[in-house]
Amino acid sequence: MNPELLRNVWHELTWRRVIAMPLILGVILWVPSSFDGVTETAGFLFIVFTVFWGTRQAADAVASEVADSTWDWQRLSTLSAWQLTWGKLVGATLFSWYGALICLGVRFVALVPDHGVVAMVHVTLYLAAGALMGQAVAFLLGLQAVRLRGHRTRSGTLMSQMLGILTGLVIISSGSFLPGGLLEWLDALKLAPVVGWYGLTFPSTTVATVSLALYLGWALLGAQRLMMRELSYRTRPWTWPIFVLFTCFYIAGFEPAEPTIIGDVMRPDLAARLVVATGVAAVLTYASLFWDDKDPVVFRRLIRLARARDWSTFAAHTPTWFVSFAITAVLAILLLLVGGGGAMGGVTVWAAVIGGLLFMLRDIGINLYFWLSPSPARANLITLIVLGLLYWVGPGFTEFDPDTMFLFIPFAPGHPVSVICAGLAQVGFVILLLVRRWRARFVLANA
Repeated sequence: MNPELLRNVWHELTWRRVIAMPLILGVILWVPSSFDGVTETAGFLFIVFTVFWGTRQAADAVASEVADSTWDWQRLSTLSAWQLTWGKLVGATLFSWYGALICLGVRFVALVPDHGVVAMVHVTLYLAAGALMGQAVAFLLGLQAVRLRGHRTRSGTLMSQMLGILTGLVIISSGSFLPGGLLEWLDALKLAPVVGWYGLTFPSTTVATVSLALYLGWALLGAQRLMMRELSYRTRPWTWPIFVLFTCFYIAGFEPAEPTIIGDVMRPDLAARLVVATGVAAVLTYASLFWDDKDPVVFRRLIRLARARDWSTFAAHTPTWFVSFAITAVLAILLLLVGGGGAMGGVTVWAAVIGGLLFMLRDIGINLYFWLSPSPARANLITLIVLGLLYWVGPGFTEFDPDTMFLFIPFAPGHPVSVICAGLAQVGFVILLLVRRWRARFVLANA
């Protein structure tokens, strides 16, 4: 058995806890007078145990070890990255899952006469997988927060938990379309009965279940790969680019509500899918920009590897945001080739694509500028404030005047050349700031 999981079993499932949990839940579930009240209470407690409590335990699984000064010993142990990942993700949440499974069992027994065994097995597994997905996201982000800061922080654990809660609630609320999956107190997501994907039609239940299974696998794989980096394993740089390409391909396959691009377009259907794929890649670029480390030591190592033409090692140390931006640029070029002469909502495609790439470069440069400062602890927060000023406050000062929107937003209608000129000017200014800061910190300081 996994030694880390076994350690958590002995720590979490003491005989007092094992006896007390069903007794307390029995009293709570006995209070509702109606049969429907029991199922609703059991569903509510399941969410409390897994989504709210479980994500906190998952987000704090590694951070608590760091705070107790036991993490370094575990890193030096013979446990593999997968043993530590699975042992901590499941082990840290073991007691909360003990209570949650009791609640799921109560719901199953209560609803199986109305919906049947097969339907209840489906919805029970879906709810459990959705909760596990939220915990996996919280664990993944909590581990990365520890890697970035080197110690436990309340803000890092809290942010990881909040994103895990959001993930879990969205997935579980989307399960309301399944028989027996509706939780009365949780708003249900409205889904169409059938979903189109690359010309094929599938029931929404199938699409949601398959999507959850796929991305739960990706989340667990991401946690394992991140644990390998924490344990100083040498990893191959294939996981993140394949995930980005998979996500772009998968999401772009869903049929759009209406044609996205009109005008001089060779393949409107392909162009519409490329718009979605490019947008997804851009979102993942920004996510990885705030997620990944921007240690100047990494940049200096990359420069040294590039000069030595050691491309395999260079690829292994390439930041995820750089890979995401490269994929975004490739998809943007394909979009230009297929639908560059068209228009989207009054905006010329070629101007929107080129302008969007330039503004992304500017935003990446802004984040790097603050990370290269002598005190980069709040670089991401400062970057978010600056981007908020640029994208929202700036246009607000001009009262969202269409004649000046191109200075702040790359998708301003009616000013294709102005958008590109504004983007080039801002990218040049940010590059100048980056070069000056780099020279001040690493060139002149070592002279």
